[in-house]
This record gives sequence, C-alpha cells and structure tokens, in this order.
Amino acid sequence: MHLDIKTLDRICLVTVVVVFLASGYWVVSRGLRQLGEIRKQNDFLAKSLKDLALAETNLQRLNAAIDETKKQIKALDERIPDTAKIGKFLKQLDALMKERQIVLESFEPLPTMEEKRFTRIPIRLISRGSFANIYQLLCDLETMSRLVDVEGTILTSLDGGPECRFDLTTSIFER
Repeated sequence: MHLDIKTLDRICLVTVVVVFLASGYWVVSRGLRQLGEIRKQNDFLAKSLKDLALAETNLQRLNAAIDETKKQIKALDERIPDTAKIGKFLKQLDALMKERQIVLESFEPLPTMEEKRFTRIPIRLISRGSFANIYQLLCDLETMSRLVDVEGTILTSLDGGPECRFDLTTSIFER
C-alpha cells in the first residue's frame, strides 16, 4: 500500500485532532471534577461558617447569662452575709419600727437551723401598731437589703380599737 503525502497529512491531521480532542476532554473532565470538589468544599466551608456564627452567637448568649447569674449571685451574697450581724439587723428593724410608729413588745431569737448552704436564724417578734403601719413594716422587711423571709404572721385586734397586735415569725440568714 502506497501512501501519498496528502493521505499521510490527513492521517496525521486526524491523529492530531483526535489526540487534541481526547486531551481536551480529559482536561475538561478533570477540571469539572475539581470544580465539583471545590463547590463541595465551599458548601462545607459555608455551612461550617454558619455553624461557627451560630456557635459564636450562642457563646455570647451564654456569656451574657453567666454575667447575669454572677450579678444575681453577687446580689444574693450581699443579701446573705457571712456572719449573722444580728445587731445591724436589729438596728435596721428598730429604725423601721420607729418610722412606722410600731411598739415592740417581745423579741425572741429561735434555735438556728442548718441548711445546705446557709444557716437560717428564726426570730419571733410581737408588736403592736396600726394595721397600715404593720403592713408597711412587712413591705419594708420584704424589700430590705438583707434577705428576710417572713414565715408567719398572726394579726389580732386590740379591744376593737385602731391598733393591732401582730405576732411575726421571720428568718434571717448567714452563710
């Protein structure tokens, strides 16, 4: 078989075109595969970035909650002193009773009760005064800077007059 130059040129040209097309197909398919991998990685990174942003937001919320809890614990620590400081409490109580024009008839500390984290010191007060002033005193006790737990109150009228006698059992706390 005899090949002339024209036929040989055509064979070479077809071979070059086939090699070129095969190489192009190989390069394009590999590029598309890599592009798919890059998209997957970008999607993964975008999801990770969203998760990271959510985690950061949650961390900020947790830090805010921790700060709020620390403030509440600090406020509670201020309301429950390390020692009973009954003298200071009695001075505050005396000032409140004088301000409300209530007469203290009896003051009786009761036996202390040990709790898990604090000691409860019950106190029984018997006093007399007008109902409005007694009510105001109870409000003052509930809102004073020291934690005071009003446990029980017995209120009785005195001879049908405007004054009442009240028997109050309350507790103060120490750590």
